Formats: sequence, C-alpha cells, structure tokens
Amino acid sequence: MSRIEMVESNSQDEILKPVFERLKQRWGAVLHLYRVLGWSPPLVRAWGAFAWSLRFEVEASRKLRELLVIHIAQQMGARYEYGHHMQMALDEGISQAQIAALPHWKESESGLFAPDEQLMLRLGDELASGPGASAETMEALKTRFSHRDLMEILVTGAYYCAVARVVNSLDLQLEPGHEELRARNV
Repeated sequence: MSRIEMVESNSQDEILKPVFERLKQRWGAVLHLYRVLGWSPPLVRAWGAFAWSLRFEVEASRKLRELLVIHIAQQMGARYEYGHHMQMALDEGISQAQIAALPHWKESESGLFAPDEQLMLRLGDELASGPGASAETMEALKTRFSHRDLMEILVTGAYYCAVARVVNSLDLQLEPGHEELRARNV
C-alpha cells in the first residue's frame, strides 16, 4: 500500500488526534497521505494547516488552481494526487475533454482552453519540469492576475510539485472509495 506503513487513523497522539479528527470532518476519512505524514506529528499539523489554507482560504480561482494541480500531477506521474484532484477539477467546471487533452494541450483544438487556462498549463509545465516559472510566464501572470492571485496560484503549483514528489516517493495508493471523498469547508 505504501513504502512506509501508516499511522492508525484513530491515533491518540495529542498532536495527531485533533488533526485527524479535522480530516475526518473535512474528508470523511483520514487520507493515506496524512497517515504516513503522521509519523511526524508536528509535520502533519503544519502540512495540514498549509494545505487547508490553499484549499479554503485563498481567493484565486479554484477552477484554475485545480487545472494547474491536475496538470502537474499528470506530468509528474503522481497517481495519488491526480486521483483526488481530478474529481475536484471536474467539480470546478474543468471538462472531460480538457482533462483528456492535458498531455497535448499545446496542440489541442482552438478554444478548448481559455487564455487563463493556457497560462495555468504553461505554468504547470515549467514548475513540473524546471527550476520554476520563467520570466516570460511570470510577466504573463502579472498582466492577467492581481499580485495576491499570482502568489496564490504560484504557491499552489509549487506546493503540489512537492506533494507529487512525496506521494511518488512513498508509492502512495489511493484510498478505497476515493472517488466519493470530497473536501468540505467546515
């Protein structure tokens, strides 16, 4: 199931217990990622707080951020991340045709991706395969988004590159029934 065993989801650790309870409220379960991160309770607490801020507290378009996340996950071969975020992307209005076109988005039919979506895909390409966004992409982002949105988009992309590296290193498998799990803002 993973290259490292998971912490029990009913852990009584004083740091893990409230984090895991919050996860159960938000997701209906303690996701495998958090159960392996749970070997370091301070780390899982910080990771969760940061992830929740990205998901529930930022103002940049959730649709664009989910497109960016699934594009990065797909490029980096992060099946775990892709499996969770693909449904979120659909829920945010990304179409099945767009998802199918992601591997070849630059050659996809005209109009399939709006200009802002194309910019997310370009950013995802650069974050997933290089040292970061190019000066050209950053300039394009600055012309399309406020500084706040730009930072929220950039950090979301960079964070999910890190997530991909962690889940791939652990060979983390999706939870049974993961298709039904949905994050809730509670």
